[in-house]
Amino acid sequence: MNRALRLCLLAVAALVALAVAAAAPLGVARAAGLAPPHPGTFLTYRHDGQTLYIGAIGTSDRGHVYCIEAGKPADMTYGEERPIPDGDAARRVAWLADRYAGSRDPMIHAGIGVLAHRHFDLDPAQWELHWGSIRAQHPDLEGVAGRLWDEAGAGMPAGARATYAYEEGLRSGAVDVAVVDGSGGLVAGVPYRVTLSGPARFEDGGSWIEGVSGTRPIRHAWRADGAGEVRADVEYDRPALQQLVSNQDYVRFAGAERSRGDGVRFAVRKDFTPSIATRAERRVVDAGRPVVDHVTSGVRGEDSHWPEGLELTASGWYFDGLDAGDLEQGMVTPDAQASADGGAAGEPGAAERFLERLAGMGYEPAAYGEATFDAPGQTRAVRAVTEPGGDRPYQAPRSGGFGTWVWAFETARQSDRARAYVLRDVVSPFLEAPETNANRARVAVSSVVTDHSAAVGAELSDTITVRGFPEDHGAFAGDETYGIGPDEPYAQVSVWWAGDPDDPANDGAYRPDGARPPAQDEHHRLVGTWDYPAVDGTLRVGAGAPDAHGDPVHITAERHGWYVFIWSFKGDDRVMPAASAYDDAWERTRVEEFARPDGPTIVTQVDPAEVAVGEPFHDAARIRGTVPEGAYMEFEAYRAVGEDQAPDARGLLMGPERVAVDHTLRDQTVSSPQTRSPEPGLVHWRATLFSPSGDVLATHELGVESEVVTVRPEAPEPVTLPRTGVSVGVVALVALAALATAAAMVVSIARRSGR
Repeated sequence: MNRALRLCLLAVAALVALAVAAAAPLGVARAAGLAPPHPGTFLTYRHDGQTLYIGAIGTSDRGHVYCIEAGKPADMTYGEERPIPDGDAARRVAWLADRYAGSRDPMIHAGIGVLAHRHFDLDPAQWELHWGSIRAQHPDLEGVAGRLWDEAGAGMPAGARATYAYEEGLRSGAVDVAVVDGSGGLVAGVPYRVTLSGPARFEDGGSWIEGVSGTRPIRHAWRADGAGEVRADVEYDRPALQQLVSNQDYVRFAGAERSRGDGVRFAVRKDFTPSIATRAERRVVDAGRPVVDHVTSGVRGEDSHWPEGLELTASGWYFDGLDAGDLEQGMVTPDAQASADGGAAGEPGAAERFLERLAGMGYEPAAYGEATFDAPGQTRAVRAVTEPGGDRPYQAPRSGGFGTWVWAFETARQSDRARAYVLRDVVSPFLEAPETNANRARVAVSSVVTDHSAAVGAELSDTITVRGFPEDHGAFAGDETYGIGPDEPYAQVSVWWAGDPDDPANDGAYRPDGARPPAQDEHHRLVGTWDYPAVDGTLRVGAGAPDAHGDPVHITAERHGWYVFIWSFKGDDRVMPAASAYDDAWERTRVEEFARPDGPTIVTQVDPAEVAVGEPFHDAARIRGTVPEGAYMEFEAYRAVGEDQAPDARGLLMGPERVAVDHTLRDQTVSSPQTRSPEPGLVHWRATLFSPSGDVLATHELGVESEVVTVRPEAPEPVTLPRTGVSVGVVALVALAALATAAAMVVSIARRSGR
């Protein structure tokens, strides 16, 4: 057989056997042999007097083989397999060899053979000589080869790309994978794998997932399991070409190999940082009213996203009793470390540490609140309660002051699911302006006119005691930052006259009715109004005592009727409006044309003046003068106070207790019921004689000496008498002498109409 010029000679079975037998003695290393080609997989042509073949020259375990050495004799054995470097031509030829492995169209395989020679022939010049002969004998083959080339370009995978999309903030999304041809069109049916590197996983929990490309990008969902950058790398299967090394080298489809496509990088974040925006419902809250805060949920930062349906509970602490100095100090913010984390297991979180810091500054919460949210942008109206998690409403304190809220999302209080998303406490500042309100104090006023009955021409006066103003009231100039106005420095005292000319039976006078003063008319007249400092204390109105501006005030009863003193304060941002009542019996004087010589007077005395805790005591009043039928005495005992406290600062211990009076007697003594004090201190009494219609006929100022009982902490220990020289009789005489001395020191205080 002539082996010199034969190109790609496809031997029949007998020639193959001879070639194998001839080659063996020459010692050629052989990895495998080739089988004859299938019918319909090649064309023949004449060149230099030889009949040669173009197309599939043989078959192997991986399909057809195509020769790539024009001018070399064919050999049905090979000794080495070499990968053809990846490239466009290698992919196209490999793709075509695989695509038409089952074809029996000789033009198809001849076209593939032409492309194999054209791009991989080891002797291009020799191939060109043969190609001239082939083209002359098979003029249509060039067009077939061109069509196959284009078909491979459109059908084979030239690349793959991964893109990403967010669905729930940076927390979840999808990677879209597409395999493309050389012109960017999508290629279906190509296996691929996409791998995530970084803090994210696919829905099945894995870091990689495999699929097969389609005519549309294939979507794979992922979820973040941390925060940071994620890289999505994509690999796809591309056709590989292999060279068989022999006397006549061949190429064949070598199967699929993985190639890297175009990956993508993107940021992810599983956790998020919630935020709290709060606003006090009312800038000014009156004493005894509820404190309500409007709390709004949110997220902090553009890369934060609230997981759908995730519930978070916010805790609130309300601090009251703050003063102007606290406002001047300004807002207190959690320090950087306190706001950085929620605290390790067993350690206090940022909110707890901030509360401890505030406690060290003297601030303790007086009320609490709680709100639950499951999305950003939700607002809850939260009413303060007296204890965490309780339902007893908190009421603004009577003593007033400023109040402010601190709110926090505490990680320790959240559910297991929520703690996977919220990694640190979120704490609002202390004394944040929208969170701060003024709690208006409620003042109490008590007063007693000097005379409850007088004659025309008498000078009238009143003693007024006011409690409840802040200690610095009148000095606070307001605070624009917190939107709180300045103090109103003055209260007013007005005196009204009331008389009824249509009632000759009582000489034209009648009792004032209603808590508010009426409009001025012929029966009601405003005598005058004077300013007094709006502060705590006892002030004297009339009888020449100066007003707030230093001017002496004189009030003269110019006509018969009732004269009523009214103290009033119009209110400001720190103190509620307040006023004494127009119909208050303690605040009015009955003025008649002439003084009554037999008007009643009282003298009062407690008994005993000193007791131990738990021992009984009472009060007694001696009444002299004429009293109307139905008149009665009223006794009140106030709870024990210290020497520097107002007599009625702590409210009543007993009373008012009503005791009937005998109108037929012009001199009588009535006693109150007994009472006991459970606490040491000074117990003050007040006794008042009332007419049947409730007018004050006679009384005294609260705190007079004869109306104070000293309560000792406990009864003294019994004294053990010495046995030497002192008899019981002597001690008894000494005790009697002491009692006599004490009795002599008791001074009855006779006062007419409170004097």
